[in-house]
Amino acid sequence: MEVIVAPEPMDYEIRGMYRFATLREGAGLAEAVRDQWPENPRLLMIAAEPESDTYTENLAMDLATALVKADLPVGELRVLQRETADVAAQLIAGADIIVLADGEGEDADDKRAAFFGELDMSTLLEGVKEGALVVALSEAAHDAIR
Repeated sequence: MEVIVAPEPMDYEIRGMYRFATLREGAGLAEAVRDQWPENPRLLMIAAEPESDTYTENLAMDLATALVKADLPVGELRVLQRETADVAAQLIAGADIIVLADGEGEDADDKRAAFFGELDMSTLLEGVKEGALVVALSEAAHDAIR
């Protein structure tokens, strides 16, 4: 399974109370996935910090918005975190794009490792559909599935 590592792929613009995400110029994410991007894919963001629902959900929404702005449509967006862990296998099996989130806290890598261990992520990833893309938003996220 090929994993595309794309650390910090987004730039943010703040306008008043609103934050707008775009893919960072030169980050390479759009270029790396464009030729393989399915039509209206199901995108699954897997949390690095499964207890921090707001962080992961906002990151997923920001990434989906940035992808759409880069002419990479997203048909459906889901988040795998603590409250959806009981359906992890179904979420992973149904995803066309799997994104391994980065974390924001100093202990994010430890939280990710513990969560991935609880889920038995290496076994779950055996159920990834043919042709699905896996994107890691940090080297630590990539390392967590090796």
